[in-house]
Amino acid sequence: MRKLRWVLPLLLLWAVSSAGTLAVESPIDESAVVKTGNLTLLEPKEIIVEQKMLHLTLDGDYTHVYAYYEMINPGVEERITLGVPVDYLKDSEFYGLAWQEESFFSYQIRDEQGRLDVLEYMDEKPEIVILDGRKRDVVRKWYVSKVNFPANGRKQLVLSYTVRNSLLDKDSVASFFPRYSDRLFNYCFLPAGGWGNDLIRNFKIVLDARENIKDGTVIKSLGFEGFYGYGGLFVFETQNFNLQTLPELKILYDNSARLYTEFINVYQVQKENIISLRSSSALTGYAPPKLLDDDFSTAWVARSMGEGEPDWIEIRLQDFCLQAVGIINGLPSDKDTYYEYNRIKRLKIEIELDEYDFFTDQTEKVYLEEVVELEDKPFSSFNPVAFAPFLSILADLGQSFNQAHRVRLTVLEVYPGTNQRTAISELFLLGYKNDQVFGDN
Repeated sequence: MRKLRWVLPLLLLWAVSSAGTLAVESPIDESAVVKTGNLTLLEPKEIIVEQKMLHLTLDGDYTHVYAYYEMINPGVEERITLGVPVDYLKDSEFYGLAWQEESFFSYQIRDEQGRLDVLEYMDEKPEIVILDGRKRDVVRKWYVSKVNFPANGRKQLVLSYTVRNSLLDKDSVASFFPRYSDRLFNYCFLPAGGWGNDLIRNFKIVLDARENIKDGTVIKSLGFEGFYGYGGLFVFETQNFNLQTLPELKILYDNSARLYTEFINVYQVQKENIISLRSSSALTGYAPPKLLDDDFSTAWVARSMGEGEPDWIEIRLQDFCLQAVGIINGLPSDKDTYYEYNRIKRLKIEIELDEYDFFTDQTEKVYLEEVVELEDKPFSSFNPVAFAPFLSILADLGQSFNQAHRVRLTVLEVYPGTNQRTAISELFLLGYKNDQVFGDN
């Protein structure tokens, strides 16, 4: 489990370092691949690229690449060596070959007769590049094939592979939530030589990002101008594409909505860790269990209409290390319903837990209380498949072994809806089961 794997080494580090060190972010995930490249002539030959179609499909953190080439050989029949360059972080030597294989796989190249043999070669000297403000050693691997080109004839080639896009995710014990970097697909067109004076006569790129966008992805940049499209399908078409003028395609996108949603779902409290869930009041059909039913069309709704004592909900826990608390504010089943019910503006959160001290090997009861003001999120930003940006975080306790016993939320102020009743669609108590006993209780 992510928390158990990372918390213990960091707590041990705490014993020999200052508390300020713990707030420093540390990398937890990255791709072995920095960029891939265009099919390249590895020997000086006059081969003309009459047509190229590059079809890219975003799939989470990955890009599936399909490239079709139609080439003309104006000379005699020859067997020509072609290769595709892939730049890897040299750290892959430390992490092992599996890291590379997880980041670049399913490579194959075909011509009219079928699949071609592929040999792999590594450049001898690494190149130093700056990535995320750090110097990194990058090595280039070539995926090489020999292709028979007929005299004064045409040749069709198709290559395909899947690459894990460049990323650098980080973590810190100061926060329960990791930080997900933007994802970058980097494709270099610049060849080693040849290709009819570095021109592609007819060139087309199709980027299919529809599934990613459905999951909350935001496309931030497509590398160069000229793309058109709608609904997540982007197309670039041109003639006499100059490989020297536009040497790289860089597709930058933010995939964090999906990643945070998956993360939240993994660490949501389980029924076995809940002793009780109750509230000050509830309308019929809108009882507190609706807070934990994974259904955004249901909610806990207080019976009161903002008069008298403040409304509250309370949950008691067992064997659960609470790390963060959040809610889906209001009832976002549809736009009209969302603005019909009150959304919480200010609330008081109270948490009772056992705080463990590694130095004394003892625990003590701790009571935390804070008043939190919430943003009134517009309904247009709600995506039930990738709801994380819509989540209101009430508490972030960082990473620890502290077991929680009770959480209470008390409504202090609301953004008024038309029916004057306060609603919370979902309650998220994030952490993990831990029935270990620490210290002297």
